[in-house]
Parts: sequence; structure tokens; C-alpha cells
Amino acid sequence: MERLTKRLPGGEYEAAGRGEAELLAALGRYEDQYESIELELELVKLNLKDLSAAGKARSATYATLAGSRFMLEDMLKRLQEPAEEVSRRLEALRRETADKE
Repeated sequence: MERLTKRLPGGEYEAAGRGEAELLAALGRYEDQYESIELELELVKLNLKDLSAAGKARSATYATLAGSRFMLEDMLKRLQEPAEEVSRRLEALRRETADKE
């Protein structure tokens, strides 16, 4: 992924050389993705409820949807984390992948 911003040592971001339209388009895509995850999670929860009510809580479909629910909840949790935690995890992942190369 090509980043549009650079995180500065103080925790702020800069977007040198990027225009407002480009940054707004990126923000819009992020917001669309965030909203789609929220709505997909809502749909998964409704489907799980329907399957449970139909006595199919032990079905393969239910298990698959339950896995999707956990994944979507984790995605939202990560998107809602404070910037400092995200930054620490990102740096740790960068170090770990660099060590393996």
C-alpha cells in the first residue's frame, strides 16, 4: 500500500505533496470501508440470531458466520484503537518482518 501520510515523531501526521481532493477521496474510502464492516457485522449477527432461533446453532453455516463475526468485531476494534497503540503495533510488525527478510 502506498501511504498518503507520514507519521511524525510527535504523533501528528503530514501529507506533503498531496492535494486536498486526494486526501478527501482516501478519507471517503476509509469511511466507506468502516461503514461496510459495521453493516456486514450487523447482518452476520442477524443471520446468527435467525439460525439459532431455527435450532441450527450447531450447523456449519452457523460456525462459519460465528467466525466471520469474530473477525469483523476484531477489525472494528482495531479501527477504533487509539493512534498510539496502532503506531506501536505497526512498528513492532515492521521490525518483525524486517528481521525475517
